[in-house]
Amino acid sequence: MPSFAYVNEADLAPLATAAESWKVLPAKYESLHDEFTRRVITHLEGHWEGDAAEAAFSTMKKARKQYEDAATEAGRIAKLLNDAHGEFAKFQKQLHTLIDEAPADGFRISDKGAIEDVDERWNSPTASSAEGFATERNKALDALESRMKRILELATAADEAASAALERDANGDNNTSFNTSAYTSLDAIEADQAAHLMKKKGRLTDVEFDRLNAVLSANRNDPEFASRFALKTGADNTLERYNELVNPPAGTHLSKRELAELKSFQRNLGTTLGTATRSDDNGKPNAGITKFQNDLLASGQHEFNANPTQSAYGLNGYQLTGSLMSHGKWDRDFLQDYGDDLITAEKNGTAGGGKNPDAYWSGDNTRTSGLTNIVALDPMTGFMEGLGHNPEASTEFLTGSTTVDGEEIDRLDYLLKDRHWPEGAAYTGDAKHPSGYDNLGHAMESATTGRSYGDEDAAPVKHSPERAALMHDIVNTVGAEPGTLAEDGRNALRDSLGNMTADYMADVQGAIANEQGTITPFGADADLDMSKLQPFLGAVGQDPDAYAAITQAQQAHSAVLMQRVIESDPTQMTEALQNVAHPGAVVAGIMADGRTQAIHEAHSASDADYNNAVATTDKWVGRGLSMAVGGATAAAAPVAGVIAGFAVEDIQELVVKRAQQDTGAEANSEAAGDYADGRKAIGTSTAQSLRLAYQAAGLDMTQGDINVDSGTIERTAQLGYAEGATWNSSVNDK
Repeated sequence: MPSFAYVNEADLAPLATAAESWKVLPAKYESLHDEFTRRVITHLEGHWEGDAAEAAFSTMKKARKQYEDAATEAGRIAKLLNDAHGEFAKFQKQLHTLIDEAPADGFRISDKGAIEDVDERWNSPTASSAEGFATERNKALDALESRMKRILELATAADEAASAALERDANGDNNTSFNTSAYTSLDAIEADQAAHLMKKKGRLTDVEFDRLNAVLSANRNDPEFASRFALKTGADNTLERYNELVNPPAGTHLSKRELAELKSFQRNLGTTLGTATRSDDNGKPNAGITKFQNDLLASGQHEFNANPTQSAYGLNGYQLTGSLMSHGKWDRDFLQDYGDDLITAEKNGTAGGGKNPDAYWSGDNTRTSGLTNIVALDPMTGFMEGLGHNPEASTEFLTGSTTVDGEEIDRLDYLLKDRHWPEGAAYTGDAKHPSGYDNLGHAMESATTGRSYGDEDAAPVKHSPERAALMHDIVNTVGAEPGTLAEDGRNALRDSLGNMTADYMADVQGAIANEQGTITPFGADADLDMSKLQPFLGAVGQDPDAYAAITQAQQAHSAVLMQRVIESDPTQMTEALQNVAHPGAVVAGIMADGRTQAIHEAHSASDADYNNAVATTDKWVGRGLSMAVGGATAAAAPVAGVIAGFAVEDIQELVVKRAQQDTGAEANSEAAGDYADGRKAIGTSTAQSLRLAYQAAGLDMTQGDINVDSGTIERTAQLGYAEGATWNSSVNDK
C-alpha cells in the first residue's frame, strides 16, 4: 500500500506529461502509415511484378499493419495513463481535503499520517470529564482514520491495476507485433483481475482472497467495473464461488478478523453486483447485463454445495442472491422479478409440501449456512433489505401483487399478515436481529418515506400518492389488530413504524384535528382513519426508538405550526393557536401511555431504554422541522427563515428535556406520577415553543399578552395530552 506521505507528496505532473506525449503518437504513426503507403506501396504498384515483387509487397503490407497497430497501442496507452493520472490526482485531492478539514474538528495530521487529537476541551477538566465527551472524540478519531485508510486503499488498488495493465503482454498477442488490445482504463484491468480470481478453480489463498476483496471494495460503486466484472464472471459461477468462500469446510477455525473479512466480502460483492444490475449502455438497456439478471433468476432453484463431501446439500440460488442483495442498490425491475419468483417458489413449496417457510427454506434441515451464518436461510430477509435500499423499487413492490397459479396475492398483506417469518440468526444472517420482521420494516420504511433505509443524512422526500396510500394501508392493517405487534417477533417492526409515523406527522396531526386547515401534508395526504390511527400509535409507542421518533417529530411539527399561525396573523389568533397545539398534544398523550404500558405493565422496556432512545434519535427534531416547513403553503414561506435562525437548537432542547423522564421503579403506583409529569411537561414545552415563535416573529405584543396566550396554549396542550393518554388506556383495557 502506498504510504500516506507518498500519496500526499507525489508529483503527478510527469505522469500527466507522459499521457500527453503518448496522446500525440497515434497521429504521427498514422502520418507515417500514409506516407509509407503513398511513397512506397502506391509508387511501386503497377510497376513491379514477379516473385520478388509479391514477396516485397507482402512484407510492406505487414509493415503498414505495424504502423496501424502502433497507432492503436499508443492511443490506448495514452488513455490508460490519462485514466491513471485522473485516479491518482483524485485520491491525492481527497487526502489533501481530509488534512485541511481535520483542524476544524480538533485534529492534527502529521507529515507521516499520524493523527493527534488536539481538541482544546482536553485542557479543561470540566469539559473533558463531561459525560460522553471521550466517547465522542474516539468516534470522531475512528471516523477520520477510516477515511484515511479508505483513500489509501483506493490509491493502492489503482496503483496495482496500473502496474498490471502496463506490464501485460508488452509485445502483443504473438510477441512479434504491437499490442492492439492494451487496456485503456484501470477499471477494465481490475475487473478482469477480480473475475479471474472468482473463476479460479479451488479455494483461494489468503493473499488471493485479500486481493479480490480489496479490488471489489475499491470499485464496488463503479458501473464500468461492476458490469465488466459481472459479465466476465457469470451469474452461476458468481454464486458458486461466493458460496465456497463464505462457507469454509467443517473444522475450520475462524478468528473474529477472518469472520469480519468474510462479511466485508459479502458487502463488497453484493454492492458490486447491485451496481452492475443498474448499469446501462449509453442510456439503453445493456443486453449482457439483462442476460446476467435472467441467469441469476434462473439460478434460484439451483442447489450450491460448498462442501459436497461433508453434506448432501448447501444453499440454493435464492438464498445466495438474497444474501448479496442485502447490500448495495439493485435494479428496480430486477427486484420486482426476484420478489415475484421468491413468493411463487415459497407459496408453491410450502403449500405443496404442507410446510411453513422454516422447513421449506431449511430444506427440512438439509440446507445450511455453515460455520458463519453469513448467508440467511430465509432469502426474504435479504430481499427486504434490497428493497430498503431502493425506495422506488420498494414502493412499487409493496403496492402491487404477485400472481401464483391464477391467484392474485397482495404482497403487503402476504408479508405483513399472512407469512410466517422464521426466527433465528440462521434465518436472518444477523445474530443481533433474529427476526425477519426487522427487515420487512426496513422495506416498508423505504417504501413510504422515499428514502433509503439507514441513510440518516438524506433530505426528506415529498410523499407521492403511492407512498401515502401505502402508509394508509399499513396504518389500517396494524391498527385493526394492534395486539399482533406483540406476537411472533412482530415487535421488531415497531422502530420502523415509528420512523414512518414521524415522517407522516403532519398527516397524523391533521387526522386528529384540523378545523382551520392549517396543517398541510408533506406532499400527498395519507388520509389516515382515526379509528385505526389511535390503536396503531398506542401499539407502536411501546418501543423506545419509535416513541422517540414520534415524540420529537410531533414537537417539531407543533412548534412550526404555531409559527405558521403567527406569521399568517389570523383574526382569532388564540383560537387558531389552540387548534394547532391540540392534535400534537393528543399524540404526545398516546405516546406517553404507550411508554407507561411498556415499562409498568408489559415490562418490555425500561426507563433507561426510553431515555437513551430520545438522546440518540434527536435527528427527528431537525427533520421534523424541515418537513413541517416544506409542507407549508407559499404564504407561510417566511417561516423557513425563522426556523433557520433559532428553532432547531431551541426546540431540540425542549423536546429532549420533555421526553427524558426518570420514572423510577417499575410499579403501577408510579404510573400516575408519570402521567402527571408528562402532562405538565407537554404543557410547559408547548407554551415555551409559542414564546419562541412570538420572539422570532417580532410582534408588537406586551409581555402580559404573551403570558396570557402562553397560559391558554399550555392548558390546551395539557387537555390534549389527557385526551390522548386516557383514550389509549381505554382502548387497551378493552
